[in-house]
Order: sequence, then structure tokens, then C-alpha cells
Amino acid sequence: MKVRNFTTIDYVNLSPESTIRETISAFLNYRVDFGCITRNNKLLGIVHKNSIHRALLQNYSLDDPIKPFIKEKVITIHKDQHLIDAREIMMEGNVSQAVVLDHNEEVFGIMSKSDLVTSNMAALENALSRMTALIENLQDAVILVDPSLNITTYNHTAIELLQLKEKSLMGAPIDHFLPSFRRWLLETLKTGEIQDIKRFTFKELTVLASFIPIREQNKVSGAMVVLRDVTSYESIANELETTNNLKKILDSALELAYDGVIVTDNDGQITMTNHGFIELFNLKNQHDVIGLPITKIAPQIPSHLSLKMNKKIEGELIEVNNKKCIVAQMPIYQNGQKLGAIFKIIFHQLEAWKDIFHHMEHLESEISYYRGELIRISNDTDPFAHVISINDQMEKFKQEATIAAKSPSTILITGESGTGKELIAAGIHTVSERKGAFIKVNCAAIPEELLESEFFGYEEGAFTGAKKGGKLGKFELANKGTLFLDEIGDMPLALQVKLLRVLQEQEFERVGATKTTKVDVRVISATNKDLAELVKEGKFREDLYYRIHVIHLNIPPLRDRLDDIPILCKHFIKKINLKTNKNIVGVSPSVIQHFQQYQWPGNIRQLENVLERAFHFSKSSWIELEHLPKEINVLDDKITISPTPFETEKNLNIDRKQSINKTEKQVILQALMKTHGNRTKAAEILGVSRTTLYQKIKKYNIKEELNFTFTST
Repeated sequence: MKVRNFTTIDYVNLSPESTIRETISAFLNYRVDFGCITRNNKLLGIVHKNSIHRALLQNYSLDDPIKPFIKEKVITIHKDQHLIDAREIMMEGNVSQAVVLDHNEEVFGIMSKSDLVTSNMAALENALSRMTALIENLQDAVILVDPSLNITTYNHTAIELLQLKEKSLMGAPIDHFLPSFRRWLLETLKTGEIQDIKRFTFKELTVLASFIPIREQNKVSGAMVVLRDVTSYESIANELETTNNLKKILDSALELAYDGVIVTDNDGQITMTNHGFIELFNLKNQHDVIGLPITKIAPQIPSHLSLKMNKKIEGELIEVNNKKCIVAQMPIYQNGQKLGAIFKIIFHQLEAWKDIFHHMEHLESEISYYRGELIRISNDTDPFAHVISINDQMEKFKQEATIAAKSPSTILITGESGTGKELIAAGIHTVSERKGAFIKVNCAAIPEELLESEFFGYEEGAFTGAKKGGKLGKFELANKGTLFLDEIGDMPLALQVKLLRVLQEQEFERVGATKTTKVDVRVISATNKDLAELVKEGKFREDLYYRIHVIHLNIPPLRDRLDDIPILCKHFIKKINLKTNKNIVGVSPSVIQHFQQYQWPGNIRQLENVLERAFHFSKSSWIELEHLPKEINVLDDKITISPTPFETEKNLNIDRKQSINKTEKQVILQALMKTHGNRTKAAEILGVSRTTLYQKIKKYNIKEELNFTFTST
């Protein structure tokens, strides 16, 4: 609302030459306290009756001019300003009247306090009128109550929606009509906050209610309930949810179906299909056929029988891509109206299925039996059977690890990168028979600022971004079990102090917690660094070093167990074969010889990576030197071992056969010596049957070369 609408334009207008007598006469005629002093309608100042009173008391004559009593500093406002801005200007100037100017800076009129009051009343009435109209025209039901929960306002939507009697509604307690609202209205009045949307049921209606406080001068003077009828929406939502669930079930059923399935609308346009159909018709993907006519994609199917003639066909023989198939089709109806048709195409050989299922059941039975036997034998004879080795040094290491596993003391596993420290730690946990989980943490992979929360967890609200309900740390997850700290040499010093306390006291506090949590955790640490040297350099705490160094296990590097390379190669080739469609028989003797002359700075991990890379580049059944990467194919002395380019293919085949026989004989000898002549166990280590082992022993005259007597098993 603008100032000009509430300005008094009939005002006292005087000049500097006007006398006191003329001024008093004008004040009496206009019944005002001040007048504007203008010249050519330009404001020069104002004169107030108080100034005239003081002049008379000072014995000025009534005919004296008022010029000495003019106040030149005048509070002015513009006629097009908003009333709120005008009120602020007058309050800041601490005046009860202000001069209103127009665009030419000429006097337009006077704005007084009474004018402001009139404007505020008009604005209030206007706002009230609009608010009433708004409430009445809302589609939502609205009910207002006072602090005593008596109804003060409502709209007709509320009357119609809740089927209330309008005559008895005004001023009545809302409890008489809507008792379920009492709790939330009281909460709104008490807290002065909007309550979250609540769901209520009245007879057959479902409504969503919002509870909103009403404030006057920063005080809660009542509350408002806004109700929305969602009965129809809820019904539609339930139907949509049911439909979506049914569609998901149907999609899953189609994909799991062994046969080809296709669904069309009433015009024969494809709406759904599955992978079996795509496979049978040699199509690219399902999305390419959606919306196309079935007669175009699958003309072999007599779709007109179900789409045009509304017939249900149990089975009809057709041929698709030289495959004999049986097609079944049926129209789809809903509420007596046909929606389309569904077609099922059986093209897999049912007899073959039967034979395959019987064969699979037999194989699964055998696998279950042999798996159980293997686990039992492995646990009885070698708890670290998963660590592939025939090396004496590794055998001694596994024995020490077995002894250490049965003790509750902390263990430090050292060794070069790639020697399998995590594998050993997992084996120690298994042998220890601790009931809890095996939890591993790579201290070098977690950011330093997150290490403490990862180890000890945190409470809800401990820091910005903390999950609701908090989070368990690694120590709590490993309770009653084993915590494996890999790369412990990279742990920050600040965290080393807290880790030391947990190891000593078996207790800690979560981040942001006030109480202590007790745990029973066995800690196994691992590193490829020299911790003693780090202690000297001040990068690792000495007290923590001795705490985790109770039992020390050092894994030999691969260069110290070169006799393990043949059996490791066989293990990794078998593992890679299972992951791919290729079938590599093994590694040539020249490659084995080459591997046994290489230093292997990356140890077992590097060996597996080299074999996997060579596996993919090999175009034959064997991995040869030519398939190895350059950094492996060149030895430390820079001499590359490769087949002589001038030898004939015949000589090459003879040498290869002799090398294979020599290597195979050596591996069998090592397995027999490891098992003290027990052929059954030796066959298990080599991964061959006992019959095959006996044939090899006879072939290579191994019995005569052994220094012990074979025991019959």
C-alpha cells in the first residue's frame, strides 16, 4: 500500500513572511499542530505550534513574521513509498508528522500518526479479508483453535470432509469432534514448532494432518490443523505398488525361464520377452524388439491363432534356425477384455536335461564327499595346506606358525612384499579356533584422519557426517576373534599410543563416547619394513614394537624357496584356467629353469601376475619364454635364455620331452621325500591319482633312487 493513498493533502501552507497571527489562525482553522513553509510549492521547512508558544512567551508580537521559528531540517517521505517504509522513517526520526513530497520534490501533503493508524487498519482488514477468502477456497480442510483448544475458525471444506455440524462448531472444544488431534495440538502449542505430517483415519477416510502454531507478537496464540484427504491417492498408490511388484516378479520369472517367452499386446506388438527368446532367434538384445510386430521378428510362430482367433494352443511343432521347437500360446484376458497374448517356445532337449541333472547330482555327491575328506585330511596333517609349498624352510615356518597360532600372544609377521603375509595370518586365525571373525585392516590404505574412527568406531553425532546410530570399529568387529594389522609400519604415531593401550588393557573408547568398551581381540601385525630401524629413527614407538613383537614369524622370500616354483606354477595355471575359457596345460621346462634363476623382488604375487599375463598371450597349450614380459625374460646378468633358432623342430621336441621328464621326476621325488614315502599323501600334494603316481614311479625308476623304504598304503 502506498503513502499517497493515506496522505492529508489539505494542509497548512505558509510562507516565511507569514505572521504569528496568521499562523495561529491557520492552526485553529485546520486543527493541526504544524504547517509547511513553502515558496513556489518547494519545501523550505516547517513551523510547529510549540515554537509559536515559545515566541509569545518571549513577548514577540502577533504581527511579527515566523521566519525565526522555521525548522529547516524536516523529515520527508515520498508519496509512492510503501506505508511500511514510511512508518520506519517516521519512527527513526521520532516525529508524529512527516511532509510528503511528489516526483518534483514539491509538497504533496502531510502524513500523520493518525494517517498511519488508518492505513494499518485498512491493511489489516484487507489481509483478513484475503486470508478468509484463501481459507474458504482451499481444497484442504482448515481448523484453528485457541490455547484452550476451542475452535475459533474453520472452512467449509472441513465441514464437508469431516461431516461436522457447523452450528455447534464455533467456540466448542475440538476434543468433542476430533479427539485424536488433542495430543499434537498441545505439542504444537507447547513447543511452538510445526509437527511432522501425521496420518489419521476417520471412518472410511484417510487424511494427512499438519499442525502449525499461530503467533502474535512472537507469542503462540493458537494452532492450526490443515487436513488433506488422501483416501483416493492411497488406494492408487497401493495399486501402483502392487502392479510394480507384480511386474518385477514377472520380469524375474521370464529371465529365469529356461525356454523362450514373449508377450504381445492385442495388436501383436511385442511388449516383453526374455533371454531365451533372444538366444533362439539370434537377436542382439531384448530392447531392440520391444514395440515391433511379432510377425516380423518371429514369423514362424502362428500368432494369429491366439491374437485373431482367440485360441489357446497347448503345443505346436515349429522350426527356428534349424532347431525343432514346441510353441504354446494363450490369449491374455482381464475383466473379460483381451489384452494380448503370451507365447512359450520350448527348444532345449528335455531328454538331455534329464541326463544332465542325473549326472550333476552324481558329481555334486562326489564333490561333497571328496571336499569333506580333503578338509579333514588337511586339518589333520597340515593346518596350512592352503600355503602351497614343498620347501623345507617353508615347512619349518608353517610348523612355527601352527605353534604360534595356539598361543594367545600377539604375532608379528614380517617378509617382503608379495610373500603372502595375509594368507599366513588367516591360517593362524583358523588354527587358533577363536570364535570371532578375522578382521583385516591395511594401515597404509586408510587416510590418517579416519584411522581412529576405523579402529575404534564412533558415537552418533561425534562429528559432522557421522552416521546415525554411530559405527562399530574394527576392534569391536574382531571381538573374540583376530584383528590383522597389515602394513603396521605406516601407522601414525598418534594412533600407536591408543593401539598400545588397547593391547595392554583390552579396552578403548569410541570417538565421541564417554564410556569404555572392553574387547577380547588377538592382534596379528604384518610389515615389510624394518620396525627396529623405524624405532631408532623415532618413527615407531619402542613400547608398541615390543608389545606386537612377542612372537616373530618371518616368511622366506621366493628366491629362497625356488624348489616351490614348479608346484606354484601348476597351482596358478589351474586357478587361471578356472577363470577363463582357455585351457593351458602348464609351463615349459625352459620357463621353469628361467624362473629359478630370477630374483623375484615381488615374490609370490609377482609370479602369479607374470603367469596370468603370459597365460593370455600364449597361443598354444604351454607357456613359453616368448610369452613372458620383457622385465622377466631378461635375467639379472642381462643374458636371455631362449631356444636356439637354428635347431630343428625334431631336436627341439626331443629336448623339450627330456626336460619335462627330468622336471616331473624331480617334483615326484621331492613330494615323496616330503611325505616320507607315503604315496597317498604324495599323490594329494601333486594333484594326481594314486594309479598315475605308481605309473610315474615305475617309469622313472624312482624307487631305486630313494634313501628310504616306501610304505604300502
